[in-house]
Amino acid sequence: MRSRPSTLAVLASLVLSCALAAGGGNLLPNGSFEGNDPLRGWLTVFPDEAFYKDNGPYVKMAPSGEAGGRRAVMLDLPAGIAGNQGGKLESVPVPVVPGATYHVEVECMTWDLSAKVHAEAWSSDPHPEQKRSIFRRAPADGRPALMMCFRAQVPSPPGNSKIWTTASRDFIVPKSVVVAGKDQAPEFISVKVVNYGATMGPGKSYFANFRLVRVTPMAADPKPPTQP
Repeated sequence: MRSRPSTLAVLASLVLSCALAAGGGNLLPNGSFEGNDPLRGWLTVFPDEAFYKDNGPYVKMAPSGEAGGRRAVMLDLPAGIAGNQGGKLESVPVPVVPGATYHVEVECMTWDLSAKVHAEAWSSDPHPEQKRSIFRRAPADGRPALMMCFRAQVPSPPGNSKIWTTASRDFIVPKSVVVAGKDQAPEFISVKVVNYGATMGPGKSYFANFRLVRVTPMAADPKPPTQP
């Protein structure tokens, strides 16, 4: 007997359908890992972050047929990594509209481990001379040095599940944030997953179909002209 989708799942699907109907496509480049360069548009190496500077080899495309027909990325962590820092995959930051509402969703199959999903907004760092870290990004691809100014945590998928689920939420990007004591507008946004577990053994999880959509209200019907 097939189970019925939950009310939250139906609402999330409706929100996404309305956003797409209003012209809001997926803002993440290559969110489904297509083409000859499936990791185009994604960050796998983080040289300025102590925990993740050796992260690159852990990010792999899942072997054909291993992820239930999906084209998915596998975070494949060797022994000693999951219980210390875990692995990470993050989209390249894309421009964001301050004050706008967004919908983010990621399909997840946590196999041996657990996962967290975040959408993070970034603003220009007024102190680019300071040491780069998980909260401060070096200039790249025409973007200035950036500082994280907002984080939306998505409800986590179930850990060690071995089934596909969708982690999603709506959130509003602040119109203004305080950066180094001054008001600034968020300029970019990225989506990331972190794979981890309370184990010193190896472990893996799978992720597919990342989506970030600006939720645009449907235009109201114009009012008929009034009689003089």
